[in-house]
Amino acid sequence: MIFQEEMIATVSQVNAYVKSLISQDMNLHYMLVKGEISNFKNGANGHLYFSLKDQKSMISVVMFKEYASKLEFIPKDGDEVFILASLDVYEARGTYQLYAKQMEIRGKGNILVELEELKKKLALEGLFDKNKRKINIYPKAIGVITARNSAAIKDILTNIKRRYPIADIYVFYSSVQGENAPKELIKAFKKSQEYDLDTLIIGRGGGASEDLSAFNDESLVRLVATSKMPVISAVGHEIDYTLLDYVSDVRVSTPTAAAEKATVDIREIEQNIDHNMMVMKDGIMHILDKMEKAVSDYDEDIKYLMDNKINNYQLRLDAKVKELEALNPTAIIDRGYSISMNKDGKVIKSINDIKVDDEIVTILKDGSIESQVKKLKEK
Repeated sequence: MIFQEEMIATVSQVNAYVKSLISQDMNLHYMLVKGEISNFKNGANGHLYFSLKDQKSMISVVMFKEYASKLEFIPKDGDEVFILASLDVYEARGTYQLYAKQMEIRGKGNILVELEELKKKLALEGLFDKNKRKINIYPKAIGVITARNSAAIKDILTNIKRRYPIADIYVFYSSVQGENAPKELIKAFKKSQEYDLDTLIIGRGGGASEDLSAFNDESLVRLVATSKMPVISAVGHEIDYTLLDYVSDVRVSTPTAAAEKATVDIREIEQNIDHNMMVMKDGIMHILDKMEKAVSDYDEDIKYLMDNKINNYQLRLDAKVKELEALNPTAIIDRGYSISMNKDGKVIKSINDIKVDDEIVTILKDGSIESQVKKLKEK
């Protein structure tokens, strides 16, 4: 049998493909599994390695140090346990295994069982089956629910302003862990629904699975499922799933990824406009070249066609120019705003950029004003 080169897959490609299939199934990212521990090993690095078995089957399990350190008991062979885990492929060996995030002795703990029962109840009600809405990557306004002064809000604001600075950002602060977190998150969400937002981001930085419990709150999950605008969930890390992820329209693993999912990079828009203008100019020149080579007997017809084509391209070119002008910072000045610069020509963005008695220049749409700072006043 003769095989074509493109039909032959490498071992790495096979494992990568299987891994991609598993990663697309959300049910495999959030599983409550019961069984008996066997082949238990406590690694020198703090990770736990063991198998979980029942009467018919066995599966490998690893529990990384950050989760193992939270256990309230010392696991051993023969223990009947519940584990909250995700399933993934270890590509190097072509095997699949469970990655445990929480573990309880069977019969002694109810938190994981209750969480799984809640997940099943909401799933049976169809709460997770709603059609996922597309994110508008050209938003006018974006809402963010997260903790005040957190790394999450800094990452989100920094990346949105870098990628799409013309969007308005509304922040609704709430604690993201602790006893009061569910109530504060619900209050912040209700407030967000009063605004005309294109997208709502709900998130926090990473943490242990138990730190994410607020995002498993039944009242919060049910409420988010009714959101007027698409919701991006950015809670925890890649292997940490919460019930909020299932009712959100998009789930990402970090706040930075949420900012990227919510916007298009404005530099891409500028590049597309430049490319389209070049294509149009080349098209006009090509048409003109063809017309110059046409038979002289059809001069009038050619002139008519040329004028018509040029007019059409000019209209399209004018439209693209207007799009560029809308992105031009000087357009802001034309709408009645101004820009102030120090004596070195650097734009003044904060009162920390200048001091009393500094000379500044303020640019207006019809001229400029030179002045001296007499007083600084914080907001």
